[in-house]
Amino acid sequence: MIQQEQEVNKALLDKLIAHFGVTRFSKDGGYILQDGSLLNLQRSDMDNRQYHRAVAALLPKEMHGICDEITIVNLMTATGIIRYEARGRVHVAVKPTQLQRRKLFEIMKYSEHSYRVLVSDSNGATIGDQFFKSPQAHELLQFFDRCFSDGQKQYRDDEFYVSEEQGDIIFTFRPEQRQIGRYQSSSRTFTIMPEFGGSLTLFKEQVEKFLQEESSAV
Repeated sequence: MIQQEQEVNKALLDKLIAHFGVTRFSKDGGYILQDGSLLNLQRSDMDNRQYHRAVAALLPKEMHGICDEITIVNLMTATGIIRYEARGRVHVAVKPTQLQRRKLFEIMKYSEHSYRVLVSDSNGATIGDQFFKSPQAHELLQFFDRCFSDGQKQYRDDEFYVSEEQGDIIFTFRPEQRQIGRYQSSSRTFTIMPEFGGSLTLFKEQVEKFLQEESSAV
């Protein structure tokens, strides 16, 4: 099953490369492939430049999320590619390879722009968000190591919320409006979808805050 999935993802990546081609010019690229080459979106050509939604349009329906951002995260998770904009934004969903880090370093080190680097997990939840200006290579490595370390993941409070439903407290992932966890008041037990297990600590914190606010309002 895993091998079949890998073959499907490789076929998808081959399809994107065949459609857009690759380039060595960072001003034209839009994605960094795992070998460090750049998917050519012709971003410096005002007449022919391609946008990230043009990439999303080539993806199979099952990869499309509730919004373009989730769709792109699904693509990055499946293929390991990194989305970037030469004027200052990077979006990562899989821990970068050494060749990808090297290319990122080249792009960011000699740019006049600061770069905001966003890191998402496979669900599209943010687990890293930091600005860099001409970073050192080890700074990028440490940042990605921290983001993809199970024990150090930091989820954003504003991407999740809790609400009451029939006496229980529901944990919802805001970007998809997806219910991912439940706190059963009667047994004081937490349940959460396995793929969102890393956000359990945040869930507990939000429930505690919710209950405190409820008790103080009485």
